[in-house]
Amino acid sequence: MSTQFGLFDDEPRARWTDPQTSHDAAASVIRITETRQAILDALKAHPEGLTDEEIATHYRGPQASPSGLRTRRAELADAELVVQSGRFGQTRSGRKTIIWEAT
Repeated sequence: MSTQFGLFDDEPRARWTDPQTSHDAAASVIRITETRQAILDALKAHPEGLTDEEIATHYRGPQASPSGLRTRRAELADAELVVQSGRFGQTRSGRKTIIWEAT
C-alpha cells in the first residue's frame, strides 16, 4: 500500500551543515514513526480492538502523551492501517468511545 511510505519507510534527513535544530527535528520524526508502529503493534496484539484509552494502557513505545497517541492513531486511520470496528467501549468517565482495530 503506497500510504505506508512516509509513515514507516521515510528517513528524516538533515544536512551535516544544518543547524542543530534541524538535526533535532529529524530525530523527532523517527520518534513519531516509532510511536505509530508501537500503536499498530498494540492493536495487532489485541485483535478484539482497543479504545484510545486502552491503546495508551497497552502502548510500549517512546514516551507520548494520551493526546499525542490519539493524534498518531488518527494518522494511522487516515492511512487506513487502523479502522473503526463498528463497536464502542466506554471511557473511564463512562462516555461512549470508538474501538479501533488494525487492518
